[in-house]
Amino acid sequence: MGDYHVLMQFDIDAEPDKVRHALETQDGISAWWSKRTALNEDTLRVSFPDQPQPFEFEVRNGGDQVDWVTGAFPPWWKGTTIRWIVEPNPERPGTRLHFSHRDYDPGNPVIPIVTPAWALIIQRLKGYAETGTRQPFFDF
Repeated sequence: MGDYHVLMQFDIDAEPDKVRHALETQDGISAWWSKRTALNEDTLRVSFPDQPQPFEFEVRNGGDQVDWVTGAFPPWWKGTTIRWIVEPNPERPGTRLHFSHRDYDPGNPVIPIVTPAWALIIQRLKGYAETGTRQPFFDF
């Protein structure tokens, strides 16, 4: 595990409960990230095109924070944690979402690829929370 973190913040025009639903349920995650998502208790599996197997995460929910701890696959994410902190927006109605993809080794060559990808994917999460319209980034 390294000490490099991808950090982003988004303001979402939806109540925190809607955003948490999008992050904590199979129905929610499949609406914005990948249509092929399976969530069973504390294990999340997400399938992507051209990948030999689903990405697997241990899910840890606690209050306003949701962590997805990456398992052995994909190897370039192994040991990283995707962290979502959901809180009321302090400046206006809605939600402030703090996102991080944590614990990369600083020299990991996937960082320049995943950083803009996460920004695009989280826009789908934002759209889903605000409108209820399903628009998975990976719809296959």
